Amino acid sequence: MDRKQQLEVFQAQTENLRVLEQGWKHIKRGIHRDLLANNKASVELQTKVLALTYCAWSEAAFSKLIHTPHCFELDEIRQIKAAGERGSIVTAWEKCVALALRKIQSRNGNYVPNVKQELNRLIKTYIETPSQLRNKVAHGQWQVALNSKNTAQNPDLTVSLANLDLVKLDLLKKGCEGLCLIVEALVESPEKAFHRDYWPLLCQVKEQLATASQFTLAQKLQLLRKKREFAGDITLRSTGPARKAAQAG
Repeated sequence: MDRKQQLEVFQAQTENLRVLEQGWKHIKRGIHRDLLANNKASVELQTKVLALTYCAWSEAAFSKLIHTPHCFELDEIRQIKAAGERGSIVTAWEKCVALALRKIQSRNGNYVPNVKQELNRLIKTYIETPSQLRNKVAHGQWQVALNSKNTAQNPDLTVSLANLDLVKLDLLKKGCEGLCLIVEALVESPEKAFHRDYWPLLCQVKEQLATASQFTLAQKLQLLRKKREFAGDITLRSTGPARKAAQAG
């Protein structure tokens, strides 16, 4: 790969992410309608489709990140890809972070180890923990999960599949977005902007994720119902005068 090819991949993944974001919003709207209609079968089906979309989105987001111009050297990109091929998306992320942290040269003491620890926590929670579940969905195990060798059922992951919902997938996406933002800031300006922006950005990401993690599907449904009722009230108020005028005529 040369710099021209790197730019082409970056541009391609930018376009792919734009389409995937549109798909994400479209599928969510469908789930919202089915939740309000209490169509449980369709909710379950579309949730799995949303999970597949998340798998595609997260891979495209990571690829875009490592191919971002003026960030990683070509050999570093090769190392990250090789780590993923030998291991998994988790090892690729870990290699990405390790190489990015090498770019910080002006800070001594515990600064770099502390940054690495925080980023590894995000990788653990939002990349490693759900990676098995994502793999099961991507490989067609929508209802019953199998073990890694596909020789027996995996009851624990089967339960996790059953508990998968829109809110949990939204949280995974937010976590991955936050991780991408922090690493992107690190590789784009490791000696200047990153030192200025890292801590506020990390606090912002962690606060948003902490708030989102307390949100449940039941609360989401409650909000959707209130929104529908509010929209219905507005429609009645706006059509009321017209209706009276028609009756009077």
